[in-house]
Formats: sequence, structure tokens, C-alpha cells
Amino acid sequence: SGILMKKYNKIYLASGWFNENQERRVAEAEKVLRGLGFDVFSPREHQNEHLEFGSNEWRQATFDNDIDHVEWCDFVFAIYDEEDAGTMMECGYAHKCGKPVLIYHEGDDIVNLMLTDSLTAYFKTFDEVKEYDFQTMKHKPYTGEVI
Repeated sequence: SGILMKKYNKIYLASGWFNENQERRVAEAEKVLRGLGFDVFSPREHQNEHLEFGSNEWRQATFDNDIDHVEWCDFVFAIYDEEDAGTMMECGYAHKCGKPVLIYHEGDDIVNLMLTDSLTAYFKTFDEVKEYDFQTMKHKPYTGEVI
């Protein structure tokens, strides 16, 4: 018999990494998710350094690579804190593609209903993430206030 394949193995990690707090959270998410055995695509690790940052070529290559990996993944794990616009777009695109979207949110700010009502699971701590059964992908709703 062959190796049992996990249904959900490939993760697109959607997050900003543009300040110290975002950098800390995404680095921890990469470590936790890889520690759980997932194949994680983290855009911050794929920034097309061979191209001039901000150039049309860099923009197109980066956009295409990110979109290709949202399509490649089995689900999106998104960090909501500080509401990065790119992250929110990736969540919406993943939802439209029929991919589960899991949201990690340390903060206490109110979450937008477009995410709360499209997500598969909502986490406040990495301990919750470690305890979640990613293979059943059961709904773990957000229960707070929405905007």
C-alpha cells in the first residue's frame, strides 16, 4: 500500500510583513505550520530579488507567483492583524476558488464580516492552531462583533 496522502497539505500563508509585529507573527506562523508537517508557501520568502523592487516586471512576477500559489494550495492560512490589503485580497480570491480560509488574529479589533462569514476556522493563539484537526477542516467560527 502507498503512503496515505493528507487531503490538506499545501498552505498559502497570507500576511503582511511590513513592520516588526507583522514580521514576528508571520515568522511564527511559518515555524508552527511547518512544524505540523505542512508544505507552506510564504510570499515573503519569494520576492523575486532578481528583479528591481517596484518595477513593472517585479510587480507582474510577484502578483503572478502569489496568485499561482493561491491556486496551488489546499487552503489559505491568513494573519488578520493590521488588515494587510494584499492578505484580504488573497483571502477573497481563495474563497472564490473554493479553498478553505483559516484566519489567525491575535488582536481585539473588530473583524470585517466579509472574512468572518467566509472563513472556515478562526484562531486567537498558535496553541489553538496546533490543536486544530486540519484534515477534517471543521468549521470553527468567529463569534465576536463584526463591522
